[in-house]
Amino acid sequence: MNLQRAIAVLACVVLSALALADTAPEPDLKKIMQGLRNNTVSVLDGLLTDDFDADAVAVAANEIAHHPSIPGAQVQLVARELGAEMPAFKQFDQQVHDLSLSILAAAEEQDRDRAVADYQQMLNGCLACHAAYKERVAMVLNAAGDTETEYDNPL
Repeated sequence: MNLQRAIAVLACVVLSALALADTAPEPDLKKIMQGLRNNTVSVLDGLLTDDFDADAVAVAANEIAHHPSIPGAQVQLVARELGAEMPAFKQFDQQVHDLSLSILAAAEEQDRDRAVADYQQMLNGCLACHAAYKERVAMVLNAAGDTETEYDNPL
C-alpha cells in the first residue's frame, strides 16, 4: 500500500471514530450514579491503602468532580417532580463536586487527614441526597417509560 493510500485509510478510520463518538448516547442518570459509586469506592480503597503515590485517590476524586451531566430530558423530569426542592437537590451535587476537588487537592498534597475528612463529608452528602430524593427520582424516571434502564435502585 502506498503512503497516500495509507493516509487516506487512516483519515477515514479517524473520521469514522469521531462520527461514532459524536453519536454515542449520553449516559443516563443510572450510569452516572454507577460511575460515581465506583469512583467513591476507589477513593476509599486509595485512602485505606494510602495510595497517594499512584494517585488512586486523586484520579477517582477527579472523576467524581467531573462526572457527566444528567441528560436534559431527565433533568426536566426531575425538576418537574421536585419543583421548589430542585435548588436543594442541585446543592447536593455541588457539595459532592466541591468536596471531591478538595479530596483531589489533599491527595496531591498527600494530606491524608484532610482527604479522609472531606471523603466522610462527601459520603454524608451522598447518603443525605439519596435519603431525600432517590425514591422520587426513581419513580419519575420509571413513570416516564424509561424501559431500557430500571431506576428502582439507581446505584
